[in-house]
Amino acid sequence: MNQVKTSYNTSLFFALSTSFIGIIALLMSFNLLTYMYFQQNVRTELIRNTSLNLNSTVTHYEEHFQQLKIYLMNYLIRSDTQTLTESPVNYVMFRQVQSDLQSALNNPILYISNIIYYFRDKDLLIDKNGTRNPRTMFSKLYVSSTYQPPFWNEEMDKRQSFHIYTGEPFHEQTAFGRMPLGNLMPVLAKKEYDNQFAFIALLDASSMFAEFHQPIENESFSIFDPQGRLVFTAGDRSAENNSKFSGLTGQGSMEFGDSLYLYKRAKESGYLYVDMIPIRHITEPIKRLNFIFVTIVIISLLLSLTLSFLVARRFQNPLRGLVQAIEDLGGRPAPRQSRIKEFNVLFHKMQDLFHSHRHIHRDLDAKNSLLQHYAYINRLKMISADVANIRMAIDSDKPYRLILLHLVLKEQSQADIVIEPHRAYALIKEIIQLHFSASYPESLTFQIEQDRILTVLFEQPERPLLADEVIKPLTARLLPETLYFYFTIGISPMHKHASQFAQTYEHVAELVNQRRLGEHIQVFTEMTPTPLPLVPTLAQEQELATNLNVGNDTIFIPLVNRLLEQLDKANAPAHQVRALSRQIVEKAVKVIYAQNLSVAGYDNPKKVYEQLNQCYTLEQYKRFFQQFLSAHAQSIRSKKNEAESDYMVTFVKDYIQSHLGGELSLDLLAQKLNITSSYLSTYFKEKTGVNLSEYTHVLRMEKAMEMLQNTDLKIQDIASLVGYLTVAPFNRAFKRHTGTTPTEFRRQH
Repeated sequence: MNQVKTSYNTSLFFALSTSFIGIIALLMSFNLLTYMYFQQNVRTELIRNTSLNLNSTVTHYEEHFQQLKIYLMNYLIRSDTQTLTESPVNYVMFRQVQSDLQSALNNPILYISNIIYYFRDKDLLIDKNGTRNPRTMFSKLYVSSTYQPPFWNEEMDKRQSFHIYTGEPFHEQTAFGRMPLGNLMPVLAKKEYDNQFAFIALLDASSMFAEFHQPIENESFSIFDPQGRLVFTAGDRSAENNSKFSGLTGQGSMEFGDSLYLYKRAKESGYLYVDMIPIRHITEPIKRLNFIFVTIVIISLLLSLTLSFLVARRFQNPLRGLVQAIEDLGGRPAPRQSRIKEFNVLFHKMQDLFHSHRHIHRDLDAKNSLLQHYAYINRLKMISADVANIRMAIDSDKPYRLILLHLVLKEQSQADIVIEPHRAYALIKEIIQLHFSASYPESLTFQIEQDRILTVLFEQPERPLLADEVIKPLTARLLPETLYFYFTIGISPMHKHASQFAQTYEHVAELVNQRRLGEHIQVFTEMTPTPLPLVPTLAQEQELATNLNVGNDTIFIPLVNRLLEQLDKANAPAHQVRALSRQIVEKAVKVIYAQNLSVAGYDNPKKVYEQLNQCYTLEQYKRFFQQFLSAHAQSIRSKKNEAESDYMVTFVKDYIQSHLGGELSLDLLAQKLNITSSYLSTYFKEKTGVNLSEYTHVLRMEKAMEMLQNTDLKIQDIASLVGYLTVAPFNRAFKRHTGTTPTEFRRQH
């Protein structure tokens, strides 16, 4: 007996030591693999993150340049601008222009330092500070090395309407010295054939760069126009006059010398954006990572050796006693005592477990069928769990087919069903199970989801399984139930190997996803790809958007019907028809919020989406759009026919409600009422108790909260609909108002 114990102790110690050595080797291998992986991928990841940052920068710059062009061109065609260019010098009107400029330049998101009215024939300029001649302006107030009066005279003679020039430092020359004005980027806007009048806007290039670009250590950033001229640069190094960038298109990267160049050419403007990163900025993280990995390996090795020694020494004797106690349970174990209290408790508990083993075994047999059910679901959904290792009927490699039934309860028939909807789905499952078990006793039917019923049919040696023989009786059995359900059936080819079970299920799931519009039972045995027309075309989409905005239902309702008929004629799957319909609904909802409409019968936009989800036939889609779009058009026409109020406060509130997405300055509203802005501000505060700007801000935030709760519109679309050109200032304003970001607010509500 002593010899047995000595041998067992030696084996136990050896096993523990070997196990911990294996853990050490595994940990070292993991560290080595991790090191190799990160060494290969950290460079790629850094480049990818920098490319994403560049994409965001390009998007912000392009959006701002486009908004700036629209802004200046609107100024160019304004009636007061036309009057100034056509009439003699009128200093009263000049003072009004100066006041308007001061108000407009207060908008920080435009990043405009100044806007200059340039009257070439009058040798006169107007800016936010007054009137002066070009020589005074560009030799004292806005002085630079390039942009002098002769330069602007040459630019005025060119046939161009909008041009952005290279940014450079400007300063103001006073009697006391030079006062820096920062890095400004001039922009010229004029009529193409007009060489006597133009706008010159001075953009704050440094502020734009700080807002639009997330800086990286030691990087340099440059912008080139389509002709290859440098427009803006930031950083210690510049790509100016670098021939390597000429002719670049699209997006990519290049490596020259000690720098990595990431570039992207914008499609709309043709501008080239270049980000230059020193190679050492990429290699330094790899060096730091090398040091961290070596340190982790050394520490892990020391800790593992120490732990293996302590555990082996501490648990050698208790484990030997536990193993002996387990061996004793094979017969009638005699009482034994140990100095360790926990082992005495374990010994008595093991005696109880020995007696209860027989009862547990019988209970496990009773639950085997239920476990099989879950095992099949885990197998087809590829869920990693212990039940996946259970031996099932399908593991015998007997030929089998999968039949997937997708059913949807008709909305109009729910009132006729006396049982609850979930019971109705379960009843169909029982019908399917009884149908197949009568002819195929080994078949298995289970409800994997409320609207999905899966059947596994095993082929009998004397009776091969044919698809037609399986489906025809099933469709005949389900035909009476089509009064209440839409049925789609997918049947897989014959398979033999259990390893293909999950892939086979994915195949039949794709089959039922091919359902077309219609109420009849649809059966699919193979994938039938159908080339679909481009619906809608760009012209149709523009026509739809234009007529939705003006409420012309005599055009857009027939257009929507034609689009639906095109998809139906091309045998498009029902989910593609629903995607097109949802796109049309979202366009209409945007118009509703943009024009602050109240559509009769659709006070809550969620109702629109609920009704859309109840459409399964072409006629149902047409009927839905006829009702919704007619009400939509009627609300637009009613809005236009409403009489204007005679009261000043009512006019201001109505105007703000109708123009939340546009400019809502105090000067603009006062001009429309033909009163002074100070009088309007005092009058509105006296009558309502709130400032006009505060009233506008609260109204915009309430409208944004409503759209976040009731629609699926993108946050950038909502920001535009409530008067914000970009998402960033909208996010900041929304968080100051509600305490949460728009994304968090939508998730909470």
